[in-house]
Amino acid sequence: MKEENPHLKDLAKIVSTMPQKPGVYRWLDEAGTVLYVGKAKKLRDRLKSYVSKPNKNIGPWKLSLIKNIAGLETTITQSELEALVLETNLIKEMKPKYNVLMKDDKNYVYVQITIADVCPTIDITRQMDNKKAKYFGPFLTAQRVRYTLDLLQDILGYRSCKESIRALNTQRQIPKLKTHKPQFTTYNLQPTTSTPCLQFQIGQCNGLCTGKISPEEYGKRMHAVIDFFKGNHTEAKRLAKVMMKEAANNKKFERAARLRDALAAIEKMKETQMASDTSGQHADYLAVVIAAGKAQAVVLQERGGKLIGEQSIALKGQPDSIVEALEQFIPQYYTAMPDIPNTVVISEEIEDHEVMQEWLQSIRGKHVDLWVPERGKKSKLLELAIANAEEKLRQQAAAWEAAARNLEEALEQVRDAIGLPDVPKRIEGYDISHLGGTETVGSMVVMINGKPNNKDYRSFTIQTLKEGDIDDYKALKEVLRRRLRHLSDEVGQWKEKGVLIGKARKGEDKQIEEIIAQHKEELGQNTFSYKDFTLARKEKEIIGFGRMTTHKDKTIELQSIWVHQDYRGQKLGKFISRSILKKIKKGKVYILINQKLEEYYASLGFRHVHTPPDILKKELVSDTHPSSCNMVMLYNIADNKEDTSLKSKPDLLVIDGGKGQLSSVVEVLKELELDIPVIGLAKKYEEVFVPGNPVSILLPNNSQGSFLLQRLRDEAHRFANAHREKRLSKRTIGSALDDVPGIGPKTRKELLTTFRTVENIKDASDDELLKLITQTQLKAIRES
Repeated sequence: MKEENPHLKDLAKIVSTMPQKPGVYRWLDEAGTVLYVGKAKKLRDRLKSYVSKPNKNIGPWKLSLIKNIAGLETTITQSELEALVLETNLIKEMKPKYNVLMKDDKNYVYVQITIADVCPTIDITRQMDNKKAKYFGPFLTAQRVRYTLDLLQDILGYRSCKESIRALNTQRQIPKLKTHKPQFTTYNLQPTTSTPCLQFQIGQCNGLCTGKISPEEYGKRMHAVIDFFKGNHTEAKRLAKVMMKEAANNKKFERAARLRDALAAIEKMKETQMASDTSGQHADYLAVVIAAGKAQAVVLQERGGKLIGEQSIALKGQPDSIVEALEQFIPQYYTAMPDIPNTVVISEEIEDHEVMQEWLQSIRGKHVDLWVPERGKKSKLLELAIANAEEKLRQQAAAWEAAARNLEEALEQVRDAIGLPDVPKRIEGYDISHLGGTETVGSMVVMINGKPNNKDYRSFTIQTLKEGDIDDYKALKEVLRRRLRHLSDEVGQWKEKGVLIGKARKGEDKQIEEIIAQHKEELGQNTFSYKDFTLARKEKEIIGFGRMTTHKDKTIELQSIWVHQDYRGQKLGKFISRSILKKIKKGKVYILINQKLEEYYASLGFRHVHTPPDILKKELVSDTHPSSCNMVMLYNIADNKEDTSLKSKPDLLVIDGGKGQLSSVVEVLKELELDIPVIGLAKKYEEVFVPGNPVSILLPNNSQGSFLLQRLRDEAHRFANAHREKRLSKRTIGSALDDVPGIGPKTRKELLTTFRTVENIKDASDDELLKLITQTQLKAIRES
């Protein structure tokens, strides 16, 4: 069968590290939902059947499960029986999609002993509804319980016919049977008959009905049964040995053989079962394990005496000790957990034990015991939690190693497929997103050594497309120009050509005046000081310049960008502009341009301004202003600070798209004189396109290299969509207030913080609004 689940290879590596111990496993889907709960005598062997080559006769149910599994959780247990009980508990709680679910909950059986009676009775039941009885279990099958009770009958002879017990119990009511040790008095109960019953004659009644044994003796035998179900088998074994020897001496070899088998069965019953009991206990068992600088916590959850769940939490940081980890983990865990049990069991005594217990009680609103056990069931369950934490930590280490090997393999496959000289350490992925030509944005996501490096992600709001325009190629060019220009060594490139940048000197003022006079239509006729100019010189000749002007209202304007005819088309104007802009440390810089140059200046980081400052509005209609300039653009210093991510050179660029998108990026790389490998990844067939090769490269669909490129492409798509939706949300919320005169950014923020939406602002009363705004602003809102 063709492998359709891309997770199976990774899961197989994880399974190969599993222990050969009994336990419970849980298969998860990509969202972390439990799909199936199962048990195993040997976890590794059982789990291999899911991730190895499937049998041809595999059923559709299991086949569907295997196609959907993406993760695995396990809980090791002390015995196969315990795994079986825990599996049943988890299936009841989680109701996984691929498990066969019972229609009712009556799948456990218990031993019921009516300790409140003079002569207690023993029954097998599925309901614990008699408050005057003591219960033992649960047991998974009634057959197993009957076998155990038959075994005890052979040794202890505890059974009496129910008719006689019922009759004796009606003669007198006495205090309930003491269960800690036998203390009895004579009750003067009379035998119910002088003729032994049929059960007595076949050895299934001890003769209580005829007085063959006293009620006191009957009680002692019942105590022995109770001790046996509590786990104390000593008395039963002692009696069995005595009776077996006696039977052998009396040459009753059949009875001796039966007692011998009973002894062997008792020896096999040593395994304890802690997954469920009849205590009704609500408790959490917290274990923390530290190894190789990593810390792992496991919480086993016991509710109603049954283990119903396990929480596995990897802890960040490197605690010095388990005590330190517990002290910090407990409050964080229970702050987030709505269900706090009445007992919290921990492995080590913490320093502020009483304070922590008091805090737990305040959160729960009821009494809570914070307990460090020394022996008994709680100690054993805590040991089980510790064992699971150790196994989780080991599995994580194995998973990290497998992931590292996968990444190494993936990077090598990418290198070999596209012919890179070395494994690419920094890979950048790009995508464009828009909504019908509105809110067009670009994204840049980064992988370092095959892992996403979120802090290096960057988003770009496209500035060269008008509302409604759809041109992914043009948008992609803008994104790559704005990103890759940070890698261009402009100073070095122009220096090699003999061109230097510097401030204008006093003796150059006449030359600047002559150039401006010759290009009045292009540069205007504004007055100026040579000190404002930055010049590009080749030897002593001025081949380009620009200046920065600060107006009376503090508006900063980039003006008079000029390049000699012989040097146009070589990006000298951009170099001059960037050199000037670097001198401004904060604020905003405006420029008046011809609309045809919008894309040119957008690549520098300028964006279109709908409402320019008043002083620039006047300049647009001034006689001294160049008539060709009809648009104002803005450069925000805060948005264009030096970026360490953009300064880092990638080893590979991955573009979401085919040949067209790839050609656009190659054009930008040539324009900026950069030599960076680039590929296009077409989604339909996951084809890889490289420059200069008309035929695509197909990596194997299930190869690690293909998975890595797909993850990068999908992450770029996700990040672009997230940025677009964020912008759209802001625009939707803010647009209604943006057009209200007299409402500035600070007031808008206060209004939206208080009332949440524009609709709520409109519906608010005048008195409510006047707490934040003036009467004039209120009038403007009501009229808008």
